Amino acid sequence: MPGQADDHGRPMDGVVFAMMSLIGLMALIILGVIFGTRSIERGLQENIEERLRATNLTGLEVQVEGRDVLVFGDVPSEEEIRDVIAYVESLEGVVSAETNMRVVIPRDPSEIEILSDPIIVTWDRSTATVVGTASDRENIDAIVGSLESKFGAIDATGLTVREGVASERDWLSSFLQLTARMYDLTPAGSVLVNPDENLFQVQSEFETRQERSAARQEVQDIVSATTFDLISALTYEDAPPPPKEDVVAELQESINEVIGGDDLIDGKIVEFETDSDVITPVGQALLDEILVALRQFPEISMEIAGHTDDLGPDDYNLDLSRRRAEAVLAYVVENGEPPDRFVVIGYGETRPLVDNITAENRARNRRIEFKALLEG
Repeated sequence: MPGQADDHGRPMDGVVFAMMSLIGLMALIILGVIFGTRSIERGLQENIEERLRATNLTGLEVQVEGRDVLVFGDVPSEEEIRDVIAYVESLEGVVSAETNMRVVIPRDPSEIEILSDPIIVTWDRSTATVVGTASDRENIDAIVGSLESKFGAIDATGLTVREGVASERDWLSSFLQLTARMYDLTPAGSVLVNPDENLFQVQSEFETRQERSAARQEVQDIVSATTFDLISALTYEDAPPPPKEDVVAELQESINEVIGGDDLIDGKIVEFETDSDVITPVGQALLDEILVALRQFPEISMEIAGHTDDLGPDDYNLDLSRRRAEAVLAYVVENGEPPDRFVVIGYGETRPLVDNITAENRARNRRIEFKALLEG
């Protein structure tokens, strides 16, 4: 039987030729299967993606291997993941379906908090500037108008509108009152309000410690009408450096130990006669213990804050809390402490430790708090 010749003119064996032909045919078949499978996979993937889009399941990606399907992406709930698996498994041509999806709950744009820049008023005799952000043009005009009535001309080019920030209605009047009073007290200084941190800050220098203490007390009285905290950066000429934080913390720990630990809810309280600012003997005994701690750190200033429960009118409670704090101040001064070491403030019922539902809770909210201050 004649055969083909090789490159040297020799006849090629028929068996070898048949085997090579078979290998070539198998290769073609394999390639066809591979390309056919890939074509099937692409078709299945496109089909699934199209159907998911048609059911409003957007933002998902599909990966197909053979007839096994993997879906990944973000969905708004666990239920959505289960629905995707069930839906994909029900499609013709799918053998198994798995997901690699995570739940991402979309936020309502109206609920997204937009932070503001602090508003800062700075003045040095005849020069005054204000910078920061406000919620709208109307509030900027109100701020600038109020400041101009006090300072005269003021540079407000750095005060801008930022849409979406919280309204100024809860703190604006107190901020303007605080700024005006600080301007009356000192020819140079600054007042800052950070609404996102519920914080006021005042800064200036006075000639004497007594002037600084009086100014600090006036500032504290204004801030006490708000829910904001106060950072006082008021100082005086030739003042010693402020105490170190660890020393302030040590005094605070000593007072907390006298009261009964860090948990004010379970600690002792300075007792007063009912509906009165008269300190009881039990209250005086506690103050005597606190005086021992105070005398160990004479360079550290203290805040004496009065608090009440919510029984009675708000104004009455505010006044009672202030009178009780002043009674405590009078007691420690009578026992040798300098009055300008202390800041007295009454918060009324605005800062309860616990709710006022029970008589026990109300008794706990009627209290005096002592806070060691970082300023000297």
